[in-house]
Amino acid sequence: MRPPSTLTSTIAGALLTFSVAAPAEIAGGVALSGHVRERATYMSAIDFDSNDEDTGWSWAQRIHATADVDLKDGMQARISLMSGLQSGIETTPIEDNHLALQEGFLILPVAGSAASIGRQEIRLGSQRLVGWRDGTNVRRTWDGLRLNGGNRNWTWDVIGLQPVDVEPEGAFNDTSDDDRQLAGVYTTRSAGRSDLDLYYLYAHYAERNTVEGPGVQDRHTVGLRLFGERGSIFWDWEAVYQFGEHGGLDIEAWTLATNTGYRLPGAWQPSLMLSTNVASGDSDRSDNKLETFDALYPRGNYFSELAQLGPANFFNLNPYLTLAPNDDLFISLDINFYWRLEKEDGVYGPAGNLIRPPLGSRERFVNTAISLAVEWQASKHWFLGLALAHSRPEDFFEDTGSADNASFAQFTIEARI
Repeated sequence: MRPPSTLTSTIAGALLTFSVAAPAEIAGGVALSGHVRERATYMSAIDFDSNDEDTGWSWAQRIHATADVDLKDGMQARISLMSGLQSGIETTPIEDNHLALQEGFLILPVAGSAASIGRQEIRLGSQRLVGWRDGTNVRRTWDGLRLNGGNRNWTWDVIGLQPVDVEPEGAFNDTSDDDRQLAGVYTTRSAGRSDLDLYYLYAHYAERNTVEGPGVQDRHTVGLRLFGERGSIFWDWEAVYQFGEHGGLDIEAWTLATNTGYRLPGAWQPSLMLSTNVASGDSDRSDNKLETFDALYPRGNYFSELAQLGPANFFNLNPYLTLAPNDDLFISLDINFYWRLEKEDGVYGPAGNLIRPPLGSRERFVNTAISLAVEWQASKHWFLGLALAHSRPEDFFEDTGSADNASFAQFTIEARI
């Protein structure tokens, strides 16, 4: 129901979203598509600190142009260029990239499957572990190989990739990050009312910072996801276990994620949902084990567009309501209660970065956040959206340092051709 992307711009201190969508077919088997996204964002506290120099308003623009080409013998190619600019906050590789090759790959038919070779965007399943990260100005992209195919009951993806290391300044200077690799197999079985994902992923980091300190990390992830609907009830449940080695320590980590909802009768198509999640943390820093779950390369906005907290060493309750007054308008309202699972471990951001170490605190309650999103597909080509949130740090932050409330607003306008 959500549009593929949004863009934000300020109008009288409010926040909205606009978008357009329709590839243009031209002669010679070439399809052109693209979008321009403008986004204005207000944030009153970064990492719960209102004195951070990046608080306040910022503006971001993304221009994306893509050509999909049909070649002979069933081969295809994609070339996608992207420019991302931001002002008002410090330049970062996830928000600034002046001009870059976002995608450039060949698709080759291979024994009933398709092999994509080159630079490409990847998302798998629910994007809990591998996602586009569309909420940032610069979407995540990879160099490598993807083989995907399927039969009557199963589809599969086999990947061998390196993330692209973004250089914000300059043009066409992004390169593969040789210090990180991602490989694995992701399969989906369609089974009527309920579908099943089974997967294995291997992630290598030449250096990964954790609560146990930095080190070379090799992390293996196995997971199972069950999702579907029956009548008015729908569900999306996922269980993940991780093992491997980090700087001589054994990795033992896990997560359980659930989202269960019920569609009510009514003109506005109301749906009530409850998301409950838990992810392991490090319980003892002297036991030669790293037990903190790592979400690898997730979509980022796990809990809301505010994207302050990540899914590591936590458990939460997240009830929410969605409304669809018509096919073009979508409204959601949710509240998220977030706690630490292990008192010997800290609190993490969406990228798996440690934003507050434990500092000896015995408090578990971390944060309460409420958010509202309004998204309007104004026409075939224009999308308008508004996101508002308020985040209140609780006992753990008050016990360990800065604990400022965060107010968030984002207005996005996107046009697609």
